[in-house]
Amino acid sequence: MELHERIQKAYKNVKSYPELVKKMLAVKIKSYTVDVATGTILYRFSKGRHVLHPGTAERNIAAAFNNDQTIKAIRDNQQGKTDYPAFMEDIAVAGIRFYEATLEGDNKRVTYIGSGGFYEESIPV
Repeated sequence: MELHERIQKAYKNVKSYPELVKKMLAVKIKSYTVDVATGTILYRFSKGRHVLHPGTAERNIAAAFNNDQTIKAIRDNQQGKTDYPAFMEDIAVAGIRFYEATLEGDNKRVTYIGSGGFYEESIPV
């Protein structure tokens, strides 16, 4: 099975982000970056291998990073108040340009980055 297919399979039937991360770890994804404006995702594996999933979104990103709005968007999604498309819109409004998930090592985390600031959160896996 190709990496692209293995990544798609990891997303099927997940109910939480920690569950998705466990499936990504099984596929051996080391990190990934999401461009919020387009939804493009770059998945990284060992030895420089990578898979690029082009996005189709056209989101406007707020000019300045807003820490409180970022945290609210994350919590709303974690609590099931928003789905992934609404989450992406919410972090765009909060000024997030991209986010990076680091899945290797002891400090698994997601770093949300915008113009003028960032917010980092551990992944509970």
